[in-house]
Amino acid sequence: MKYIVPIVLIAVFGLAACVTTKPMTTPNGKPGFRIDCGGGSNWGECYEAATKACNGPYGIVDRVGNSSFTPYGPIVERELMVECRN
Repeated sequence: MKYIVPIVLIAVFGLAACVTTKPMTTPNGKPGFRIDCGGGSNWGECYEAATKACNGPYGIVDRVGNSSFTPYGPIVERELMVECRN
């Protein structure tokens, strides 16, 4: 039983480390992406995901970072919204 809690936490933090990219339409009607970066990712990984998703240059529409503290350590959330320039 004492090993279940650490395993569950590792699974939760492991999922939080994923970078997900979802297509969106920016406020001015151009194609873009919403990129969610989990706690194990840094802003550099978000920017790399944006370059890959847009196949090149992009402009940042919005960038949001948030962290919450838990007894097991901080949980960091990052979200980047970009507009493709191609």
